[in-house]
Amino acid sequence: MIAKIIYGETCTGTLNYVFGKEGMRILGYGNTFSQSISPKFFGNVLHFQGQRNATKNRYAHISLNLPHGEHLNDKTFYKISKEYMENMGFGEQPYVVVRHNDTKHEHVHIVTTIVKEDGKVLPIFNSHKRSMATRQHLEKKYDLSPAPTTKQIRELPIYRLPELQFGMDAEKGTKYYLQDVLNSINQKYKVRSFNELGRLVKPYHIELRQTKSESGRIGVAYGLNNQKDYRTRFINGSAVHRGLSGPKLQKVFDAHSNSKLLPM
Repeated sequence: MIAKIIYGETCTGTLNYVFGKEGMRILGYGNTFSQSISPKFFGNVLHFQGQRNATKNRYAHISLNLPHGEHLNDKTFYKISKEYMENMGFGEQPYVVVRHNDTKHEHVHIVTTIVKEDGKVLPIFNSHKRSMATRQHLEKKYDLSPAPTTKQIRELPIYRLPELQFGMDAEKGTKYYLQDVLNSINQKYKVRSFNELGRLVKPYHIELRQTKSESGRIGVAYGLNNQKDYRTRFINGSAVHRGLSGPKLQKVFDAHSNSKLLPM
């Protein structure tokens, strides 16, 4: 389960979003005199209580999200939400729990205020650490899938020449290979000329050829030559991708040349 908390100065926009989503279901209210009140009435209660203190982070918007494929009925999800609020120190505050079904993962939204009835505010300086501890406690208690605690490590992409891409049309394979390599080079380096780009793509067996039309329009074409009897015809840059055409790349080169930042 993933828990997110956002603090803000107003609650109107948040409540409009939470109550206005198509198919939303109100699972329950916390610390209100009745469960039959209207969303508008609750919004007024929350607004006026939050205005009793001048702190900027007077309202809290919390979301509890289950991973894809995990399911909870409304009663259990509301119970978990109540326990979360109690463990977070929000148990005596007015709040609403609303369930949305607009994404593939099941989730609820909780809206409350950190301002108490007497105008004092709840301490929130360690709320994210407390939220993590509360989430882990609820995951164990209700046998929920834990949220990832470490960053995912992804392997670097492997660029395969088209003759090594089985089950793919040779021409399409060439275009996809050129797109992958050229986009990666342009993201990694502040390339400033076609000559520089040609040097950077040479280890990937890509040959670059500049062209010029009768009107003086700059163009570029790409070809593959792995030096082992595999060579393609040159393909116009705009045919590979509109962002890899000569004029588009020239604009990128000009911007990099005017940049005060050193090349990456």
